Amino acid sequence: MKRGLSLSGIPVSPGVAVGKAVLWFSREDTAPKRSLEKADIAREVERFRAGAEAAAREMETTAEQVAIRLGPEYAAIFQAHALFLRDRAYLAPIERRIEAESVNAEWAVAAATESFAARMRDLPDEHIALRAADLRDVGVILRRHLGEGGDAPVKMEDLEGESLILVADELTPSDAVKIPRDRVVGFLSERGGKTSHASIIARSFGIPAVVAIPRLLACVADGDLLIIDGREGVVWREPSEDVLALFRERQEQEATQERTLKAKSTGKTVETLDGEAIFVRANIELVSEVRDVLDYGADGVGLFRSEFIYLSSEGEEFPDEKTQFAIYEQTVRELAPRPVVIRTYDLGGKKGARTIVGAEEINPVLGLRGVRLCFKKPEMFRTQLRALLKAAPSGELRILIPMVSGVEEIRRVRAMLEEERDALRQDRFEIPDVPLGAMIEVPSAAITVDMLLPDVDFLALGTNDLIQYTLAVDRANETVSELFCPHHPAILRLVARVAEAARKADKPVSVCGEMAADPIFFLVLVGLGIREFSMGPRSVPVLKEFARSISSAEAAKIARAALSLSTPEEVAALLNREAHNLLVAAGARSRSGEGPG
Repeated sequence: MKRGLSLSGIPVSPGVAVGKAVLWFSREDTAPKRSLEKADIAREVERFRAGAEAAAREMETTAEQVAIRLGPEYAAIFQAHALFLRDRAYLAPIERRIEAESVNAEWAVAAATESFAARMRDLPDEHIALRAADLRDVGVILRRHLGEGGDAPVKMEDLEGESLILVADELTPSDAVKIPRDRVVGFLSERGGKTSHASIIARSFGIPAVVAIPRLLACVADGDLLIIDGREGVVWREPSEDVLALFRERQEQEATQERTLKAKSTGKTVETLDGEAIFVRANIELVSEVRDVLDYGADGVGLFRSEFIYLSSEGEEFPDEKTQFAIYEQTVRELAPRPVVIRTYDLGGKKGARTIVGAEEINPVLGLRGVRLCFKKPEMFRTQLRALLKAAPSGELRILIPMVSGVEEIRRVRAMLEEERDALRQDRFEIPDVPLGAMIEVPSAAITVDMLLPDVDFLALGTNDLIQYTLAVDRANETVSELFCPHHPAILRLVARVAEAARKADKPVSVCGEMAADPIFFLVLVGLGIREFSMGPRSVPVLKEFARSISSAEAAKIARAALSLSTPEEVAALLNREAHNLLVAAGARSRSGEGPG
């Protein structure tokens, strides 16, 4: 029997996990080397180029799916992979190696990629050094498309057993995003860092993780019982009964805390300390997530991303009316009487196959996407509108239109919606009036929001795109991603403008971007007059509890102060300070028995 052993590393995702070790080898470090005849070299280069293009397309598809499941910041990882696979700075040295050494493409890819990665790891900039894992991931994917090497001996989704802890030299992003969360409870790696993409994905999944553990693979074997303390960065191998009992108790305490928050999250709508009602809803992509909406106490669905119905289907044909109706009807019925806001297809841009758009776009983010694409594909759009209208009698359905830039688009959509409603009523369908909303994510819509409001029933602020378009920052571009700034004064002023216009028009407005799930931004959004929010289901109980601890009047003072500041740094300092003070005050109330009702 092995003796107990403790190991230390860098904590990157909090929580306690107890489970059996599974050694995960996601790649081979070498590829077979073959010598080529001179006559075969040109053909080998062409084979390499075709493999690189196929790998790039795979990464673009993965990015589309990850954008819907996890959000654009995670999709950016795989968009960067695709850029690598089309970057001549990466591809040209591989081609030169094939030609100069008369060797097969697989070996040239493995050798050149490892050379690149080694140089990156040696750089003093930790951020760049951590990207070496991403580059090696790119090499593995490329070799797989060439037909040799790079395949994992077991697919991630084929892992067997329960309460598994992955133990790896380094977990690549393409491995991490495929982790089966019903079986894997944590992961450990010998390399990596807080800002590695695998660590970011682990935090998103809520999986405890520790990285950069010296001699990890030399100390742990398949089947070893492990404990992960993702807060302190400590791992126990074959722990004693006392240590195991201690961490089982901590697990139960954390589970109890989550159950308490979930229990408090259900029932009546949460109110601030001064009695303002706050509605906290969930973002979902699949009908199977309805259970999470209910379990985590969300006040309905604030954003159903319907494009995932297409992205997760086989082939390139859009789901027919019957298929879409079944999904919408089940979602609306199971959540009734809670509202369900379904966003019509937000495809194009960096989401959706290029065949949908019908042309290669130089700048797809500013191209044919959202409602613009729906107008170009009217039968696709009308099919979706009919399916939505037919599902409306089953509950509280609302329709949200993405990428609106002006009032003329909403008027055109409403006309199409009325035409489809009239046609269904003639076919003896009883169709109620369905609220129609506009997504405010384009600066022109935010600036002319007072003109939009008479033609819509509600608004939803899509802060992710609003920030990107307002600040002219593509956060998938690592050279400028640090400029993607939610607390920029321009963003706060646009949000304030939209909130004030909606208040005057007596129309509801929600925030369904990432700002909604961050307590610091949640505070200032409440202060700006926002009362409806939508976020991932797991964030709902935490934000509801935070809402109970704040005063909307105090939040309004903080928001006014933030609006008077000139730089993002000044805004961030103010919000961090005020959020800290509020949490301290909430803790004091709790200890004195004055906790919020």
